Amino acid sequence: MKREHAPIFVLRHGETLWNTELRLQGTRDSRLTERGRAQARAMGRSLAAALQADIAAYGEPLFVASPLGRTRETALIIGEALGLAAAAWRHDPRLAELSYGSWEGRMVREIEAEQPGVMARWRAAPLEFDPPGGETHLQLRARSQSFLGEALQSARPLVIVGHGVAGAMLRGLYLGLSPAEIFVLEKPQTAFFRLFGGEASKIETSF
Repeated sequence: MKREHAPIFVLRHGETLWNTELRLQGTRDSRLTERGRAQARAMGRSLAAALQADIAAYGEPLFVASPLGRTRETALIIGEALGLAAAAWRHDPRLAELSYGSWEGRMVREIEAEQPGVMARWRAAPLEFDPPGGETHLQLRARSQSFLGEALQSARPLVIVGHGVAGAMLRGLYLGLSPAEIFVLEKPQTAFFRLFGGEASKIETSF
């Protein structure tokens, strides 16, 4: 009988300046705020506790993060709570955030003012819309599915530090959700998710 895959932990980077401004980041970067760094420390503490039973059952975890700056910074802070060296983290471009093309760096309200209702249309049919010059949800889906397929073969627990939209895509694919359902999944920065047994369990932090 095939053994169930080892648990997969999906975390999002801490708050950035652009998050506070409701400015789209995508493949561009904004540094973590002090609140964001505190969120990362809280995630590290909660993750250390959550991993104990899984380490006993499956062995030492593997650690992978998006290559973008805000996820690298978050991963290093989380790693401090786990006693990890910086070299413990592998970076995989398939975990990078959805590219927003010419919308990157712009505030959502500015885009809505120019194109009223555009965000609602995107939410309603995410596979039929992509930001100008950006990445389609089909492209994000394909690279996320590629990563997830490999992750499900791991015999050891896997810790992922990624992004809001890309992380929701991983969770949604794992749960078998529709594109519209995936688009509106919550994207917390004070909690993370444990994927196991066909379910995504939310783990709150001490933040």
